[in-house]
Amino acid sequence: MARNNFLIFKLFNFYIAAILMAACSELKDDDHYKTADSPISNAELKIVDMTSEQYLQSRGDLSQMSQLFAQQGIYDELKEKGQLSTLLVVTNDNYAQPEGDIVFATRSHVSDISISPANLENGTRLMMWHGKYVNVSIDSLGLEGNIVDHVLFNNGAVKEVVKTTTGYIYVLSDMIVTPTSLKDYIDQLPDNYSIFREMVQASGGKEFDRAHSKAIGINDQGNTVYDSVFIYTNTFFDNVGFDMNSESLTATMLLFSNDVINAALNDAHQRLTAWELERPDSVIKDWILKTAFFNKRYSASEIQTTEQQDLKSIYNTQWRTNVQQVDAQNPVELSNGIAYNVTKLHIPTNVLIYRLKDFYYYYENCTDEQKANYFKTANLKFKSCDTEVTAWTPWAGVWPAIENRVLRFDKDPSDLKDDEGFQLDFTPIKRNDDGTVRPYLVPPGAYRFCMGSVQNAGLDVIATVFANGQQIAKSATVTWGTATTFHYDRNGVGYPEGYDATYVKEMGGNSKAGNYDRDGGVMIDEVVIPDINGDGSPVQLTLRLDCYNWAGKTNVKLHHWCLRPTENNY
Repeated sequence: MARNNFLIFKLFNFYIAAILMAACSELKDDDHYKTADSPISNAELKIVDMTSEQYLQSRGDLSQMSQLFAQQGIYDELKEKGQLSTLLVVTNDNYAQPEGDIVFATRSHVSDISISPANLENGTRLMMWHGKYVNVSIDSLGLEGNIVDHVLFNNGAVKEVVKTTTGYIYVLSDMIVTPTSLKDYIDQLPDNYSIFREMVQASGGKEFDRAHSKAIGINDQGNTVYDSVFIYTNTFFDNVGFDMNSESLTATMLLFSNDVINAALNDAHQRLTAWELERPDSVIKDWILKTAFFNKRYSASEIQTTEQQDLKSIYNTQWRTNVQQVDAQNPVELSNGIAYNVTKLHIPTNVLIYRLKDFYYYYENCTDEQKANYFKTANLKFKSCDTEVTAWTPWAGVWPAIENRVLRFDKDPSDLKDDEGFQLDFTPIKRNDDGTVRPYLVPPGAYRFCMGSVQNAGLDVIATVFANGQQIAKSATVTWGTATTFHYDRNGVGYPEGYDATYVKEMGGNSKAGNYDRDGGVMIDEVVIPDINGDGSPVQLTLRLDCYNWAGKTNVKLHHWCLRPTENNY
């Protein structure tokens, strides 16, 4: 009995709540479906007691749109579905007979979502029956509640809004024009975009889908002929969940003409030549492809800025909006995104230079004069160059063997006091193919400076960097202690380009693959090399090492130095 009383009490509360909700509504249900003169809060919204079909058929100035819907079976399909809808229409004087795929064009004006003006927001995307979205854009007056001429569905401005018993009708200034998708747009790019177009197309492929292809006959050779269906696969984009065919995508794409790409490559080659470095075009083009797509729709003010701003692509590559030049005023609207033409492309320095790394033992390749110039010492005496760990590779035949060879200096004189310490001024040098050496020329920009020595060196070291004799950076005191951070190049940060230690292990490589050819321990997080000559030309560096605690040690061993461009080296 108590349970029955509880149920009665709950039902009574529910009934009271329903009455209160109805009383609080701005309009009663009966108010919605009377005449076009029903009083409502927004004078721009007309409410009628008709279905959408009946209302369209009642207006002579909408007859051509109504006839199109009837001919294409839209009304019949709406009745069969029996659900609310949104119809986008134009008056007869704005009507244009669809060209091409009339079914596609007609269905671009019908949605299963009944959306009121109050629920429209700038950036709303409304899925239509043709399988693509219509984008809603609202200007500042529209955001204040003004509908007519201030709300657009794609290219069509709203002229009237009608609430019917089966949904909403928006009378627009123009029939809906549906932009193509990213994938279709790329495929249709003209020949002056052929480099970019072919880069994207070459990143994927298409496969024959037999399960969904219909057999339509037998050819002269006795083979089945299909009305072929193909599926497009593209691991390059699939790996980052970016489907250019998907209408649920909201993307930004950068477009590069052949002229823009070629100019950028020419500039990159000139810079590399001045730096005495090389970089294959394949790496640069790979960066262009990885940087061209973003998982967000960026506005004109976001894609081109005067203040430093970095956008990250689907592959997390860096696009600096105050360096790159984009035609932000003439975007290309797409059904699942927006595209901007790049007018001038700068290949970042941190793309052209992966890292600069070399070894102190090149001392033995120097002439006496070079030793005196490139290895200036105080309280040090050259002892030897020794291979302390024989050449090894984590994956034979795939990655080259690297010899852990060190340059060793002894105290000079041997009775030097610990607190007198030592100093080495070292000019980074590279070894030529013939065994000779020459100084590195390092481009202006920001770098992380790392080094390798040996474990248990027991030295407190201060590093100072000079460019053309000018001090540009100095570290705090860094301890080369018992940790493996500065042990050869087996710990610390970074890897050689393209190296994946986890993959090497999984494929049967050395279990210590993570200790291979790393940058070393960090001495200075960021060294900014200035543009001393004012023309972007590279400069010669001096790396000074000071130590004031020999701590009972009799020598110092040096393995390698490394400069890796940071994100700020753009």
